[in-house]
Amino acid sequence: MRVSGAVMLTPDVLSAWDYLSVPEPLWRTLLRLGAWIEPVLVAELARLIRGYAVRMGRASPPGDVAAHLVWQESARDTALARFVAARLAEAGTPPFCVWSNTPLRLDTLDIDHGLPWSAWPCGDLWNLFPALRRVNQHEKRDRLPSAAALARAREPVLTWWRAAWDADAALADRFWAEARAALPIAADTSYEAAFTGL
Repeated sequence: MRVSGAVMLTPDVLSAWDYLSVPEPLWRTLLRLGAWIEPVLVAELARLIRGYAVRMGRASPPGDVAAHLVWQESARDTALARFVAARLAEAGTPPFCVWSNTPLRLDTLDIDHGLPWSAWPCGDLWNLFPALRRVNQHEKRDRLPSAAALARAREPVLTWWRAAWDADAALADRFWAEARAALPIAADTSYEAAFTGL
């Protein structure tokens, strides 16, 4: 696909360029060796950019390109989800732990990254779930939930998403913008579609 001018990267535009499939063993290897692969890729990209700069007659001081390629770590912030959970509790509708379906009090509440931060540093609203502190810290921890655990959590997750994000139009807009950007869902804005994408 040839493009001239500015391009908005939408799912339709990306799918027009076809798909990339990575065999599972290779993907697992890349995940396991990522700590070594990333520096090599960054160094190679910096070398290529310096080469382009030289051919274009532009100055490229040593270290300048690499400094611009430094990965910015995401901030691990659950404050908004915790605030919304507290607001719901104060209104008389406390959230339930999505993993144990236990009603939560503020002193037992944790906000869990459904897909754990250790696997994917994603603080999107769709990935922040109320959880019983004991369950989050001692049972689920930083592991990916199994298909069975996700299936059991379906109704508590859907209930949380509706209660937490529908009450505020700005939060609902943010939820859907983040979900559409990260989850394999179409233009459908049903929570069921978002859960299926999760």
